[in-house]
Amino acid sequence: MPQIADLFLQLFIIFAAAQVGAEVAARLKLPSVVGEIGAGMLVGPSVLGWIPIKDGHAPVPFEMLAEIGVVFLMFSVGLETRLGELRRIGRLATVVALFGVIVPFGFGIAWASTQTPEVAKQAFISTAFVATSVAITARVLADLNALGRREAKVILAAAVLDDILAMLLLGAVAAFQPPATQTGSFALRLAILALEALAFVVAL
Repeated sequence: MPQIADLFLQLFIIFAAAQVGAEVAARLKLPSVVGEIGAGMLVGPSVLGWIPIKDGHAPVPFEMLAEIGVVFLMFSVGLETRLGELRRIGRLATVVALFGVIVPFGFGIAWASTQTPEVAKQAFISTAFVATSVAITARVLADLNALGRREAKVILAAAVLDDILAMLLLGAVAAFQPPATQTGSFALRLAILALEALAFVVAL
């Protein structure tokens, strides 16, 4: 029983902090998700430590609720998105996505090269700069009531393409092993990864 009581107390803290953070952000004319993220940082282990985090993970019930929340968020965004509209903006979204990969990756390389001389570590750090969050992007656009605008559709489509490209880039970095530990050619492993990613996207 004490464990259940602790979970409910922590859940209440999360909801209350999120509501307060969202209200503060709204008064500052910022998307509410910005305030919610700030509130999470405040009550989490970085500052107050009211929510226990072990090995980078919150308690299982909270992680399950977070996953369900993301599913509902992306589902609601999907209801307002039409495949035909995405096709019409596909070329523009692709250009935006390419810049969204090239610019952060280049910045990451420039920064990582000052931190470590190892090329593999530089590539991994730079790839981390490329990753984006479609869920956060969608939530910000929803808070701004902009999901129906063409610019928002370009941003969302580019964010999805960004994630696909980032996955391919991360796979390329992971597949690039020193010769002593290589199993098969780098080109073959990268080609297999690209086909798997393409099949995954087509299936979805």
